Amino acid sequence: MRILLVEDHPAMRLGIRTALGLEGGVEIVEEAPDAAGALRLASELRPDLVLLDLRLRGGDGLPLCRSLKCLADPPYVLVYTAYNAPAEVREAMLCGADSFVHKGEDPARLREAVRETCAGKRVWLLGEQRGEEGPAALTQREREVYEQLLLGHPNRQIAEELGVSLPTVKTHVTSILKKLGASSRRDLLPGDGEEQL
Repeated sequence: MRILLVEDHPAMRLGIRTALGLEGGVEIVEEAPDAAGALRLASELRPDLVLLDLRLRGGDGLPLCRSLKCLADPPYVLVYTAYNAPAEVREAMLCGADSFVHKGEDPARLREAVRETCAGKRVWLLGEQRGEEGPAALTQREREVYEQLLLGHPNRQIAEELGVSLPTVKTHVTSILKKLGASSRRDLLPGDGEEQL
């Protein structure tokens, strides 16, 4: 697994490099502190995965994510960030991110997410969501349902995964849509979605 690390804080880059160094078969081929350098390196080195922060020197990582996914042979993109308000998570998804891991997660979960993303799986670990105005913040259960929605799972599968009833899932989905200002679950996904309420 050849990884390009895009992070503008040197101490954080060192911490991530140390954490991923514990995972066999992982090689950080280069580091970049900004979007311009990251896009150039991704084009030259063709890494398997780009580990990307949302906030970078000179701008944010979302336009970079979109540019990376437009490359001829695009890498997987795993957003690794301290910013996880619902709107930011949704934007990361719409920009083509393959996975999303909050920096509050245990380093072992990051290593697992890197491995699974490189295997073609989508991983969405949102952590405790902050930064959204008052009632718009998702509850813990809503975050769990939202993570399942981002994976494209239909309501019945979400109910089975979380061990709750189908009506309970539908109630949570309705609440999530209201809080995120979406008219349907299709609005949460870059594609057509899989199931309506």
